[in-house]
Amino acid sequence: EHLPQLARSSMPREHGHLFSDLNQWMLKVLLASEIPDELLSAPRGRYRNASQLAGAANVSVMSAFRLVQQLQRGGYLRESDSYLNLVRREDLFHGWRAAARRAGNEIRMRFLLRGDPPAELRRMLRSGRACLALFAAADALKLGFVQGVPPYVYVQRLQAANVAAWKNLVPAAAGEAPDAIVRQASSPQSVFRGLVRPDGMPACDVIQVWLDVSAHPSRGEEQADLIERRVLNRVIKGKPIHG
Repeated sequence: EHLPQLARSSMPREHGHLFSDLNQWMLKVLLASEIPDELLSAPRGRYRNASQLAGAANVSVMSAFRLVQQLQRGGYLRESDSYLNLVRREDLFHGWRAAARRAGNEIRMRFLLRGDPPAELRRMLRSGRACLALFAAADALKLGFVQGVPPYVYVQRLQAANVAAWKNLVPAAAGEAPDAIVRQASSPQSVFRGLVRPDGMPACDVIQVWLDVSAHPSRGEEQADLIERRVLNRVIKGKPIHG
């Protein structure tokens, strides 16, 4: 089975730098203390400088230093604070969401033996190489809103050998309803470092789900709005939530 070529991003170069894969992960680390543990897996603390952020996020000091510089240039850090404190967040989240609208490679899949699709999906996720994404992840986080969309599953790399490792999963024929849509995560470091495990099922964190569903044609904007109202509104506006 031939897999599609990786689509090139058309987003602006500056946003491409600010919202690189590791930068998205570090932004989640900077915001984690304002988001309940069960909705984002990340260290929770306050960081005085790039070195402390690098240690917490498990990235190189140079990576963290570059992010801090980019945030300062964009006016997203309050210079007078003793800690790295994100400001102008509505603009930051708007840019983040725009940068995340990259079309990921995906394959529509079906289960060879269709006895119990939810059980087969759980078995697939237990392999450790995949996680629930988009609406399926929203459901797992108890923030679901949209019905009838096949579950999306993120993998780090969409390659024939990786897909073939799931013995009971085959590409769906043209016109055949898929049991799952397997998509390559466009920011795998951010996705897989931040994932949570509701009921033992690996799933994208709440920020990732919000980013990913927002551009989806199947009522994705409504799903994003619900997540914003229930969880992220106070974070985006800089008013922490507790839970």
